[in-house]
Amino acid sequence: MRVPTTSRRIVVDTNVARSASQSQHPVSDACRRVLETIIANQHRVVLTKTQQQEWQKHKSRFTSGWLVRMASKKLWVILTPEPASGIADRIYRLECTAKARAEMLKDVHLLESALATDQAVVSQETNVLKLFTTHSQPLQIPRPVAWVNPVDDIAACLAWLEAGAATVGVVCVPAGI
Repeated sequence: MRVPTTSRRIVVDTNVARSASQSQHPVSDACRRVLETIIANQHRVVLTKTQQQEWQKHKSRFTSGWLVRMASKKLWVILTPEPASGIADRIYRLECTAKARAEMLKDVHLLESALATDQAVVSQETNVLKLFTTHSQPLQIPRPVAWVNPVDDIAACLAWLEAGAATVGVVCVPAGI
């Protein structure tokens, strides 16, 4: 299968995979529609081995079937070895609260995976986005990373995916260099 030139490698947080279901609950519906739009536009989901295990543990029935379809279409990218940009080391040296440090360390893999691919994350995490944005300079984030929350504005998220999921016109963790 030929992947279109507008196809991007997108890091999808486990919280989106866990929330996506056939339920009509607004969060479940938004997350399901995002996953459906990813596959319809032939974007590729990016997973590290750690993320893959996390997804296996927390996926919904819908996400399970979606992953099978993604794999059958070869729209699944496993990063090996896991990206190590040094951002985690810089988080440990950062002057911040222990709570902020723990939150950033919990989700730094999303940022590092995005930096190793096409700089795009779909996540419901808003606090860590603010932390990465606030500390982008001392963390020396090399490039902007689109960080799109499907629950905040589903229409904008779907439009972003359909337009090619670029790092322009959306909320980004800014480059800190």
